[in-house]
Amino acid sequence: MSGGNLQTLHQALLLKKLYLLQSCGFSFCNPQFLVPTQKGFQSQNKQDLKSLIESCKLCAQKSSPASAGLCNQDSKLIFLTLLPVLDSQLRFTSKGAQMLKNIIERVFTLKIQSVSILSLLKCEIPQNAQKTCIESCMGYFLKQIEFAQGRVIVLLGAEVYFYLTQDGSHYENVQGKMLKWNHFNLFPTFSLNQLLRQPELKIKAHQEFLNLKELL
Repeated sequence: MSGGNLQTLHQALLLKKLYLLQSCGFSFCNPQFLVPTQKGFQSQNKQDLKSLIESCKLCAQKSSPASAGLCNQDSKLIFLTLLPVLDSQLRFTSKGAQMLKNIIERVFTLKIQSVSILSLLKCEIPQNAQKTCIESCMGYFLKQIEFAQGRVIVLLGAEVYFYLTQDGSHYENVQGKMLKWNHFNLFPTFSLNQLLRQPELKIKAHQEFLNLKELL
């Protein structure tokens, strides 16, 4: 067996052990990166990674084409949603996407080319299958943030926070605060759907964004 195959086997066994410990009640308060274990995951640049994501067949439950999102090198901020917010042509066509564009340009006064807009899931996935599919997509996301080279990830919604960190804290205790996660800073805030459904939350969200802007 080659060295590369041995390393992949070791990573798979380590991942299995971590999931077993978690099923027995252990929790990990300082989640660490897991090296992607997808077969053939040899992406060396973001265009190659984009092609891998768009041709992905890991999840039979997907109800839309895969979308890699927007991954720009040296990103000032990385915005992370649960499901893709941009269409396959990276257009801001939905109301949520337009809102995010306004937040980036008007609140943070940043150009779209200076941020990344990513999602944990790369396709539209039914809610009952999302947890399993996120495990399949996680390797793609970790590789994307490696390419983006940003240090602050804005988590748009509680689901994004919990799926990424596996932290069992009450979301209100972490929302609007800068948190350390591996080599990154996380900033949990409202989801775009929340802000669309409850416009009164926009005032608090705007203040959270301004607080984050001061920290950049």
